[in-house]
Amino acid sequence: MGSRILVYPNGSLFIDSITEKDGGDYLCVARNNLGDDLTLMHVSLRLSPAQINHKQHFQNQVFLGKAFQVDCKASGSPEPEISWSLPDGTMINNAMQADYGGRGPRARRKYTLFHNGTLYLSKVGVAEEGDYTCHAQNTLGKDEMKVRLMVITAAPRIRQGRRTHARVRAGDTEVLDCEVTGEPRPQLFWLLPSGEMLSFSKGKYTFHTNGSLTISQVGLLDSGEYVCVARNPRGTDTKVYQLDVVPRPPSINGFHANKTVIQATAVRHSKKHLDCRAEGTPPPQTLWVMPDSVFLTAPYHGSRITVHGNGTLEIRNVRLSDSAEFTCVARNAGGESMLVVRLQVLEMLRRPTFQNPRNERVVAQRGQPAALNCSVDGNPPPEIIWFLPNGARFPDGTHNSGYRMAHNGSLLIPKATREDVGRYRCAARNQVGYIEKLILLDIGQKPVILTYSPGGPIYSVAGKSLSLHCVSDGSPKPEVRWTVPSGHVLDRPQTHGRYILQENGTLVIREATAHDRGNYVCKAHNSVGQAQITVPVMVVAYPPRITSRPPRSVLTRTGEALQLRCVALGVPKPEITWEMPDHSPLSRASVRTTQGGGAPGPQGTLVIPNPQTWDSGTYTCTAKNPLGSDSATTSLQVI
Repeated sequence: MGSRILVYPNGSLFIDSITEKDGGDYLCVARNNLGDDLTLMHVSLRLSPAQINHKQHFQNQVFLGKAFQVDCKASGSPEPEISWSLPDGTMINNAMQADYGGRGPRARRKYTLFHNGTLYLSKVGVAEEGDYTCHAQNTLGKDEMKVRLMVITAAPRIRQGRRTHARVRAGDTEVLDCEVTGEPRPQLFWLLPSGEMLSFSKGKYTFHTNGSLTISQVGLLDSGEYVCVARNPRGTDTKVYQLDVVPRPPSINGFHANKTVIQATAVRHSKKHLDCRAEGTPPPQTLWVMPDSVFLTAPYHGSRITVHGNGTLEIRNVRLSDSAEFTCVARNAGGESMLVVRLQVLEMLRRPTFQNPRNERVVAQRGQPAALNCSVDGNPPPEIIWFLPNGARFPDGTHNSGYRMAHNGSLLIPKATREDVGRYRCAARNQVGYIEKLILLDIGQKPVILTYSPGGPIYSVAGKSLSLHCVSDGSPKPEVRWTVPSGHVLDRPQTHGRYILQENGTLVIREATAHDRGNYVCKAHNSVGQAQITVPVMVVAYPPRITSRPPRSVLTRTGEALQLRCVALGVPKPEITWEMPDHSPLSRASVRTTQGGGAPGPQGTLVIPNPQTWDSGTYTCTAKNPLGSDSATTSLQVI
């Protein structure tokens, strides 16, 4: 009778949450096979109009952004319904559940009305100020209570702190903080030295949500007074910064030292570039001091010497006499920096090159010598260095009996062990260049077949697919091949007839037959050795045989239900059909709907629910699978 009205096993009637509709007469009836008894009961309701308890007109003062809660408890019968009217005239009740608070699908839920009549506002704003009226109403009357909400705000206040003056170098990044409090949240903006007002990120200025202002790549023109302004309806506060930008001394090729000395080489008769990339604020001027104390200011163009606009010194047709010091000087208002290039001119050189530049993988046998090749050409002959798997350098000046280096640079390992496995780097360098190559050393491991073998044959049912697993491990990775009973070999992932050899070495036999019986040999082999297993396979298959057949003759009466049982065994599982007296076939896929009718029941049982005289005749049960068939005949007489 619904969730509100319950009848207990002892006959009592329970009514939850009485309403005015529940008053009236109730009839209790007791009944059994010998008769009835009943009694009448009358329910009278005491009704009273809705009335708000502890009603008072009062005023609430709440800080902006804080929560506001007001209770409205009412009594009466029937139980009154509570609703509230908001300052803007909107009505909310429990049915609406106060989705009021904004427009659009992402609008925040500001108001919550609880079932006890309490109204809760999670975060008050200036717009929520005003009168809130609670309405309590039932069928006999209504009552109301008015509450006034006042929102308290605070004027903006910027934390001043001690830092109001900053001195930075040109090109640096400076952050000016502006931490502010106030209710409602003040609006922030910055006044720049140019007089521009900034309230969002723009160009080199990044305006953060906490009010801070970041100035990237500060320039000399960014010097001046920066004012942070915070404003809300209660007032305004400001904070003033004085920013002084001083020139940045030049840097050359990224070096900020006053003087940097580097070594350089050049090949006779070649072209040589000496870079002098000068940066600073303001932009520095660049000049080169030549060996004979000649000053060349960028840009300069001569018959053999050129100073490009970016400061690069170009020397064409380099001579042996160019072995000297070349000095680049960069100056601006912030200072001076120098780059000294000590140039050495050499005869024709060739940078190192590997005879086999590709990375290699070497597989050594445990306990046997191993050689890691590092044949290098170059002029002058390059120095060869090996870096071992643990990061150590060889040779490193210390005695290490575990390794030797051949005259051609190859690294010799007298007896390879598992500890020698890893990544080796061969490096070659001379005055012209530096090169590296990677050699991976592994210890060869004879293949091991990990697949568990039960020791006996694997049985499968004819017509089902069979998977023969052959998981192997070894180094290098073994290759797997299968030999089937016919002698055919599958030596790579492929499909051959009903055989499928997969990447992981598993051999799949689709729709196995008796002809697939025999021994299957899996062999895993690599350069170190091989392993194999033999898997005997037995495919179970035999023709159908009826093990439970109906009587040869059956006599029954009209209308008496009859079952003719026919159970057969066989692999694959045989299909059982019945042949009716009119020689029509009947299987589970086709059911007769004649008056007498018949249908194969579970496990081939033929059910005749209402036999008639015309159902008399010979019934034949037949069991078939791909290997053969068996049948049984029953003569039925209906009288």
